[in-house]
Amino acid sequence: MPPPAETFPDDWRWHHAHAARSLSDIEALFPGRFELGALDHEAIGEASRLYAMRATPYYLDLARSASTADPIWALAVPAPAERTRQPEERDDPIGDELPGLRVVEGITRRYRDRVLLHPTPVCSVHCRHCFRKRLVGKAAYALDNSALDTAVRWIEGQPELHEVILTGGDPLTLSDEKLLALLHRLDVMEHITSLRLHTRMPVVNPYRLSEDLARGLSQLQTPVMVMTHFNHAREVTALARRGVQRLRAANVDVLNQSVLLAGINDDEHSQRALIESLLAARVRPYALHQADLVPGTSHLRTSLATGQRLLRALRGTVPGHALPRYLLDLPGGHGKVPVEQPWFRTDGDGVLWVDGPDGTRHRALDLLPEQHLGKISDELIF
Repeated sequence: MPPPAETFPDDWRWHHAHAARSLSDIEALFPGRFELGALDHEAIGEASRLYAMRATPYYLDLARSASTADPIWALAVPAPAERTRQPEERDDPIGDELPGLRVVEGITRRYRDRVLLHPTPVCSVHCRHCFRKRLVGKAAYALDNSALDTAVRWIEGQPELHEVILTGGDPLTLSDEKLLALLHRLDVMEHITSLRLHTRMPVVNPYRLSEDLARGLSQLQTPVMVMTHFNHAREVTALARRGVQRLRAANVDVLNQSVLLAGINDDEHSQRALIESLLAARVRPYALHQADLVPGTSHLRTSLATGQRLLRALRGTVPGHALPRYLLDLPGGHGKVPVEQPWFRTDGDGVLWVDGPDGTRHRALDLLPEQHLGKISDELIF
């Protein structure tokens, strides 16, 4: 029998090892706390068999009810709706494994100057909207020492690369020893000027952000950036804030990318609360992603128009430096593009107008020298 929630160990390895994989596991971790009887156990079990469940005790402890109306529960526990797959949904929605992009095992390259390195498929929590649901937690996608060495040596031989992004799975599920050894190998490459760690551990298992880890990262000569994945203000806990402070004290920049999710954060109040919570934690909001075409996630996706309306409403009501970019990762591995509401537009007579955040509309002719209007109009995409 696990200890009660209020006495769970302050140890990231314990929370990782005791992650719940079923409703029965949740009941064992939190006896009597959640009303599980009304849930469709058969449908949830079927969804779990399709796309495995994993959720740390720490993260589940943030949930207030066993309902998809609770953002933590909805992000951590499979929903019956995951059994439905839409025709447009793809196993590999952003093209990680396309032959032209998977240059060697464990590496995806979409851009000339940077690469994704996938050292592990393991995560502490299996996010229900994850665009890598096909591989998370599966041993077949793990890199052995030989494959990892081949990937690192390939990076070493590509002088036009300037940034390596460790992703997964979650690279922070690696031990300090293995993670730092890998980072030190990249750190000595003169052409690598930036290292980035994409992780949800600050959200789902913030005990991982230890003094030892921060000290190890501080010893790297190459600038290090941690890209977190907070989707809701409730995830920005005091423990998460303390972990972020350790990283920042080690000269590690901390940014956030979230995903726009129906019923979870697709309204102004939720987004504004998330942005304010991130700022208070000294995490810079960076990106708000349109949800990818992941199998079984149509109930979580919004329209692009919803996201555009949301960003339009936020602009002018939160500090400009805190407004995330609204991004779409094009299916097929073609990269990310901003899809915010266009502020410039032409009318039927070809007159160029610009909208203000306050809802007013102005003729560009009244704002800019006439000789510049043609160039601006040609470069804008409406």
